[in-house]
Amino acid sequence: MSDFKPSFTWPASVPFRLFYESGNVRVFIIENVQHNWNWLSECAEDIRPTDYFFVLGGWYQSEGFASEANQIFSLLNLRKQNFFMMYNSPQEQKNFERYGFTGEILNQNAWLKEKQFGATGAAKKFDAVYVGRRSAFKRHMLAEKVQSLAIIAGDNHGNAISPVPEQAWLNPHKFTQAEVHKTLNESRCGLLLSAMEGACFASSEYLLSGIPVVSTPSLGGRDVWYNDYNAIIAEPNPDAVAAAVETFVANPRDPEKIIKMHIDQAEVYRKRFAKVFGDILKRHGDGDVDAHLYFRQNFTPKMRAGMWHDDIVALFKGARKAS
Repeated sequence: MSDFKPSFTWPASVPFRLFYESGNVRVFIIENVQHNWNWLSECAEDIRPTDYFFVLGGWYQSEGFASEANQIFSLLNLRKQNFFMMYNSPQEQKNFERYGFTGEILNQNAWLKEKQFGATGAAKKFDAVYVGRRSAFKRHMLAEKVQSLAIIAGDNHGNAISPVPEQAWLNPHKFTQAEVHKTLNESRCGLLLSAMEGACFASSEYLLSGIPVVSTPSLGGRDVWYNDYNAIIAEPNPDAVAAAVETFVANPRDPEKIIKMHIDQAEVYRKRFAKVFGDILKRHGDGDVDAHLYFRQNFTPKMRAGMWHDDIVALFKGARKAS
């Protein structure tokens, strides 16, 4: 095991949340198996049979990623039945099920808080907006033929800055969430041009603001929210992207209908989560807890929380000593 190193581990603090705890059972929410390697490799033998983990997916969970996760479980002798994978797409589910993992489609964009968005009825200033850091995989230049274009770029996370179409309006400073939301409502559609990433929160932020999406074909799960009304999947070339934008300019969509579609689908995923959570509680003597109510009361945007490595280790090592 000393020679094994995952493809990626989360530096410093990790997305880790203790979601529920009683004398009978604990339920955690973590992101990816690989990200948690550092504390898992230290605490594997301290994880109790009554510790359960809901595993969020950030970046696309490829077959190779699933294979590596399976290797980690074998090396650390972890119980797969205690880890419930929340897949962003059917392809991710297929990738993991071949290695004996269990889970369901619970796209991470269901954890966005819809009340933070919404349609404001603002006058339209742009035909399209692209919320995406200026990294190469975002493929901004596929929008080079969209003449009325806004680009909202955030933190590039150390990546080289990629070019953007010269006609684009760029945010003059790092935008607040309120400024992003204002610009979305001033746009007729939102762009997503990467070939692969995660489910992409910006995708659902567009929809929850009532604007349709022009996307290229993609891996990662953002497309599970799309239908013939709220999205166009365009071929990854500038002409196709511009033509899709023009379709929405000429045929505006009802913002409230787009928003309702997303909320209704999110509720399906949320109820799915609450049911699995409730089944765990019943199995361990906490069936008197209303799992759906507990979920609603403890819902936080994106459902993630950060915890430092030493605190996570203490959580498991301390529990072992106490028992």
